[in-house]
Amino acid sequence: MTASKRIQAYLNNFFWLILTYLLSPYFYFRIFLERTLRCVSGQKKNTPLKILVIQTAKIGDLVCATPVFREIKNKFPLCHLTVLINSKTVDILRNNPRIDEIILFDQYPGISGKIKLLQKLEKEKYDWAFNLLPGSFNGIIAFWSLVPNRVATCHKGAGEIIKLLSIFNNYRLEYKSHTFLINHYLNLLKFLGIERASGEKEIFIRSEEEKRALDFLAHNNLSASDLLIGISPVPGNKIKQWDLSKFALLADLLIERVKAKIIFTGSTDDVAQIERTQKMMRNNSVNSSGFFKLYELPALLKRMKLFISVDSGPLYMANSLGVPVVDIGGCYDIREQAPTGGKYKILQKNTDSSLAYSTVVSPSSECKKWFSEQLQEITPEEVFEAAKSLLDQ
Repeated sequence: MTASKRIQAYLNNFFWLILTYLLSPYFYFRIFLERTLRCVSGQKKNTPLKILVIQTAKIGDLVCATPVFREIKNKFPLCHLTVLINSKTVDILRNNPRIDEIILFDQYPGISGKIKLLQKLEKEKYDWAFNLLPGSFNGIIAFWSLVPNRVATCHKGAGEIIKLLSIFNNYRLEYKSHTFLINHYLNLLKFLGIERASGEKEIFIRSEEEKRALDFLAHNNLSASDLLIGISPVPGNKIKQWDLSKFALLADLLIERVKAKIIFTGSTDDVAQIERTQKMMRNNSVNSSGFFKLYELPALLKRMKLFISVDSGPLYMANSLGVPVVDIGGCYDIREQAPTGGKYKILQKNTDSSLAYSTVVSPSSECKKWFSEQLQEITPEEVFEAAKSLLDQ
């Protein structure tokens, strides 16, 4: 983020801070009035709950939030569950039967857009709202929308504005560093009376996506009997970028030593970088980037014997489908967010360092530099050995 954008973001946050404090008596009165009217009229006695979940983070974080949606619906099957997310991640939930409504946060840009969003949410009269990760504007969405029960994550390392705005949530749970993030998400549900919950992630696939994946394999002369290994070389976060030449060397090792068929995955924006990687290889590979939309990708991932990536959204998608994964993790904090189940390997250097990349708090520039250096110390041979050990199982 450039200096001008940082200043603009700070000014926007400061605007919401001042305005929220000035208007807070009005909002508290409105919330009290709404609650009183509902109690007097008995309006909500036999009416299903309306619940809002706010999760505007990236793909991997949203995949890790899918247990929240399942556990809410398991406890309250008749509730109306709305999820507020960004358009870049919406495809993750396109086929999810747990969710009744999706609202796209970034379709309401600027201050005027945010006010329209708040007005829309206020009309829905939600009973509960859960803000899964700390944020400035995200932290006051429920308050401005007059939601009576507002649950939010707070963190010691959050900025001062975020801390000052978090007090407008009447249920707060501190995220303690090095806590497994899915467990924290599920602990937020205890305020709603959900005590026991499973952390199993969920991805749903329709028959249309299954057919598209099979057609793609057939078109590239690949079949289920082949040793299909997927590689995602381009992360959404640039500081997680492992050198493309190393991905090329890794792909050649897999082809030459275990007779693998390599399929590179990525979005339309990743096509050029994947083509560069393929040109550095000695052997042929398949480039699926841009061919599959995000909601179609799981049908392809499901057919892979192994998936290799830096810590990224597609890696968590593959892991949720039970595909063995190799996570080129660098130095992110695996105690906070990591693949689950028994079919994974994580490659890291100096994992005990205090500079380990946190999921919840933005890293410092020093941390980013160190993280990148440690990531590049991981060699293609190390990743190959990790992959082979999973294949041998």
